[in-house]
Amino acid sequence: MKLTFATEGRVEKQHQAPTPGGHPGEVHVWTHITGPGDAYVSLAPQMLSDDESNRALKYHFERDRKIYLSGHVFIRKVLSHYSGMAPADIILTPVVNAKPRMTNAPFPLHFNISHCGSRILVAVGFDTDVGIDVEEVLDDFDMEGFAENNYHPNEIGKLSRLNAVKQVEYFYTIWTRKESWLKLTGEGSNDRLRELDFSGENESPVGLNFDSDIHMFTWRESNEYLATVASSLPSKSIRHLSSDLIN
Repeated sequence: MKLTFATEGRVEKQHQAPTPGGHPGEVHVWTHITGPGDAYVSLAPQMLSDDESNRALKYHFERDRKIYLSGHVFIRKVLSHYSGMAPADIILTPVVNAKPRMTNAPFPLHFNISHCGSRILVAVGFDTDVGIDVEEVLDDFDMEGFAENNYHPNEIGKLSRLNAVKQVEYFYTIWTRKESWLKLTGEGSNDRLRELDFSGENESPVGLNFDSDIHMFTWRESNEYLATVASSLPSKSIRHLSSDLIN
């Protein structure tokens, strides 16, 4: 397995929704900006399953509950666009330490969701599985302490050689690479993050096992957010889209 990386500043989102149906050879990344008055939250009672609704009730803070509701409505609207099925008719496997799947998809539809702050991102793959992560870039975060506990020695070494501005960008690049990998593979959070090397020092890092080569594309969602998507397709195959196209 080989691992390749690509990075870019702000990406341009497409102004037209992709056609319904499958799009082999492509990965589509959808962005939804949530906040007060998010219409997706009000749609939740008529779209979500009993399992999803019950899971939402377990959130202690209302803000977290609304993000969950908005995100799952977003997933259903995106999958509905491709499949032609009504959002409420989509059957998703319950999430129990595993990635959700659409069990009644008319053709292969892989998807993954990530949220942070006001950003909710959904990645869709048609002939590739996908993992995505978005993080809010905080200049005052304890990067050194976090890296010491979670980063590979090669990643820490490269981080230490950069100036302050580039350190912040690189720190969040590595963080989102790790998270997107864990979500691609379905591993979720684990205790071996320090073994996973996404520094680019090794073409085929020890500790990574997958049945195809992996491409990771990192970009700035905005000045405040940085994201990475992982799949078996190169960055030129990625299309960036906004939830406004399916409202």
